Amino acid sequence: MDYGEYVNTKEAMIILGIRSETTMIKYEKLKKIKAYRPFGNRKRYKLIELLNIQSKR
Repeated sequence: MDYGEYVNTKEAMIILGIRSETTMIKYEKLKKIKAYRPFGNRKRYKLIELLNIQSKR
């Protein structure tokens, strides 16, 4: 697995165990996660950052 990879919102939700896109937006506003837009205007999340968050739970 390449840790430089980006995942979309649905994949990020699965990794973090989040069921609501509203929760993802809330986490972004609280600066718990950071959304990137490397491929146009679609949100992507760095896989390594998500895995770090998940491991701290």
